[in-house]
Amino acid sequence: MIRCFGGLIMAATAVTASLALAQSLKPDEVFSSVSVSVLADPGPLPGADDRTHLAYELLFTNTGADFVTLDKVEAIDAQQRTLSALAGPALTAMTLPRDRAAIPPYGSALVFMDTSFPAGDRVPETIAARVTLTRQGVGPDGKPAPYPTDAPVPATITFVGPAIPLASTPAVVVDPPLRGPHWMAMSGCCDQVSSHRGAVMAVNGVQRIGQRFAIDWLQLRSDGRLFVGDRAKLDSYAYLGAPVYAVADGVVVNRYDSAGEQTPGSSTGITPKDIGGNMLVIDIGGGHFAFFGHLTPGSLKVQLGDRVTRGQPIAQLGDSGQSEAPHLHFQVMDGPSPINARGLPYVMSRFTVRGVLDEARLEAVFAEGAQAIVKSSAADGPHANQLPLNEEVVDLPD
Repeated sequence: MIRCFGGLIMAATAVTASLALAQSLKPDEVFSSVSVSVLADPGPLPGADDRTHLAYELLFTNTGADFVTLDKVEAIDAQQRTLSALAGPALTAMTLPRDRAAIPPYGSALVFMDTSFPAGDRVPETIAARVTLTRQGVGPDGKPAPYPTDAPVPATITFVGPAIPLASTPAVVVDPPLRGPHWMAMSGCCDQVSSHRGAVMAVNGVQRIGQRFAIDWLQLRSDGRLFVGDRAKLDSYAYLGAPVYAVADGVVVNRYDSAGEQTPGSSTGITPKDIGGNMLVIDIGGGHFAFFGHLTPGSLKVQLGDRVTRGQPIAQLGDSGQSEAPHLHFQVMDGPSPINARGLPYVMSRFTVRGVLDEARLEAVFAEGAQAIVKSSAADGPHANQLPLNEEVVDLPD
């Protein structure tokens, strides 16, 4: 004879008051089908839009045998007030992988969050995710099928995930790594899954995202063009070889200078050791490391162990490593390895925003040398101790 929960039945008359404590799920517990974790605790980032950004990634892991579709993901505070929300096409655009409608059984998905606050507003000490999702069954063909109507749990549910503490260390202030006008901040923070924000890599079994706040810097000519002449020739890019400067005092702790220049428009012969091309990493103190990538071969002016000072020329901008056009890749991280690291928030001491690039024109700018269209924005003008945001065009002080 099966006696499942038999002890409860036999003792019912004696311990009726304790039955609520013996339920499989209490009223505030929801069978969620997915677990939710954060890749790294978010830290406040003051952006050039005069808002403080919390950029972080939520990893959803389907722990069951059903398909799961994320309907809505909200960032909430300790009082469960909504701080930001993603749903519909906006949620799809901030989710990887994008090419499927549901998380398959035992599969996973990443949702990239950007929760921001007006400058000066108090940022909460913790945030959490409130998630609405819909379960589907698995059909004979292995594809999503209607959820059984007699299932013990509903198809659509809402639950609140664990509280996420915010990093207490403020964004480090650095000087710009380049100088001069018309620099484009490409693949920057925070509201798109760019080649940087989406670059989640597993190293020794740990998911890492060193490029969370990285920027690729390319310079427009005075006529608004990226290059003139043959796109595939390095000398078509006037800013190739631009001096790169130390952004703070520090010590050189990583150096590589064995990668050749690429042919613009293509990227070949890449190995794990030279993805970032010729590069330097400088320990700038406080657990912060500044990374400078894709430098010109033979241009590195410092050696391992050298001490550098803020504003010191350290190399030249190039097109080495995994690069399809000359640029400087810059980021701040928590260790000396560009890949096996967590990207840390940082701000630049001074810069001036000229406007924001017209995205509809960008493909022609990079492929054909077309003139870029720079649209005016609310961020136009001088800034201090903030970070240029994605696709802004800025002047960096001499």
